[in-house]
Amino acid sequence: MVRNKSIKWWLGILSCMVLFLAIGAFSYMKMEFLWKGVQITAHVDQPNTSPVIYIKGNAKNAVLLSLNGREIFIDKEGMFTEPIALLPGMGVVTIDAQDKFGKVAQKKFNILYENDKGAVAIGDVDVHTN
Repeated sequence: MVRNKSIKWWLGILSCMVLFLAIGAFSYMKMEFLWKGVQITAHVDQPNTSPVIYIKGNAKNAVLLSLNGREIFIDKEGMFTEPIALLPGMGVVTIDAQDKFGKVAQKKFNILYENDKGAVAIGDVDVHTN
């Protein structure tokens, strides 16, 4: 039965399969944000040895972002910059983000600050929950 099909029929079946695969791949790429949730990338920027550092980064797909429990503002692309004043010694910076579907992500930095040497970020931990 399959052997009796013409080339035209096989080309039609092949083109339909390619079309459905293309639609599936496009749908997967566009809906990926649903199961990935919030993605946080952040780094510490210190212009000099002052006790003020800047946490800069991107919280992709986030609608709510907080730094050490305090809400901070993000632009349309999810970019943020927030200053933090440090005390000498070890400190923890926590960034919490939530997307519009309730998925939550968290990023933690341990920051060591010494008066004349500046700040160093130690350990970059990502935590994702649903």
